[in-house]
Amino acid sequence: MLNIVVLDVVIGLVFIYLLYSLLVTIIQEIIATWFGFRAKILQRSIFRMLEDENKFSSRAKSILYLFKKSGNGGESNSTSYEFYNHPLIKFLGEGKRNSKPAYINRETFSKVIIDLLRGDDVKPGDDIKSLIQKAIDEKKTLWGKVPISDQTLSYLKSLWADAEGDTVRFRRYLENWFDETMDRASGWYKKNVQIILFMIGFILSVAFNVDTIKIVDKLEKDPVLREQLIQHADAYSKANPDLDKQIFNQKVEFDSIRSLIERKNLPQAGMDSLQKRKAEDSINLAKSLAFKAQSDTLFKRAELLIKNDINDVHHSLGLEWDTYECKSSSLFICILKSLAGWIITALALSLGAPFWFDLLNKLMKLRGSVATPTSDDRNKKQG
Repeated sequence: MLNIVVLDVVIGLVFIYLLYSLLVTIIQEIIATWFGFRAKILQRSIFRMLEDENKFSSRAKSILYLFKKSGNGGESNSTSYEFYNHPLIKFLGEGKRNSKPAYINRETFSKVIIDLLRGDDVKPGDDIKSLIQKAIDEKKTLWGKVPISDQTLSYLKSLWADAEGDTVRFRRYLENWFDETMDRASGWYKKNVQIILFMIGFILSVAFNVDTIKIVDKLEKDPVLREQLIQHADAYSKANPDLDKQIFNQKVEFDSIRSLIERKNLPQAGMDSLQKRKAEDSINLAKSLAFKAQSDTLFKRAELLIKNDINDVHHSLGLEWDTYECKSSSLFICILKSLAGWIITALALSLGAPFWFDLLNKLMKLRGSVATPTSDDRNKKQG
């Protein structure tokens, strides 16, 4: 028979994890926005496609790269440098703070690669096929006359041979290559973000004293506290039935805004230098406003979460640092126990808010299906 006390303890703990993982997710998204994580993961992907050198041989290097100032797109006299200095890519950057684009589509990638191969002095009616073949034979781009790295050149040769010199098919193969790399890039982003979520989670666990071991102990011993948390969890899940979708849609919304700005304001062929400058200024202004709107929204969500939900739970559990007491004769033992509790919390928070929200809903349904003994039932048993 299911132990309702154990279930209530688990639900209370999951609800706590949900609230704090929401805060961790918001903070991570703020950091990702300010440091341009997505742009740097995209840049890493372009490096892997166009350069032979592996710049990210360890997880630590990958994490540190996310916090570095965005570079110029690679070493000068390299294909990746040319790629990021192509006007089409250059104008997709998000302004001075994030000078590199966070998103490009498959068509943009293929166009830029073909442009680099065929050169910038192309006229209507030119034989594009012969220009691409010339670039491959000379092992350098015709755009900036920079050498193409050996592995990239070998792969481009393979795609060009498969396309049988058909530029339309070649473009399609380039787009497939880009899509496959972006699928791997999504995995890189998730792995790096999970480590960052753990780091943020640990800092918040210590700052708010969210010690899993102590929380479980308090929930086991205090039925009133358990009931308060269950009611709070039930009210929260009912008030936010689509919380996981809200988190996802928030990201999609801002991504769509960026994409719309790019499509609407991108400088067009035939513009003079003044018109291009105005178009570029328009892009930077619009993206700066979008960036500020996203940051303001995230900060507001964090503030409301702390004020409306986390503070109440934090106070109910008595986790304030001014109420902290060591019940062991050794301060060192207390610190070790607290450290273990904080690490467990940080690991839990790194799983993300959608995971805990889904689990909370399942547990609440399970609890609703379990018949809780009434006072009459208990009296009959005692009689």
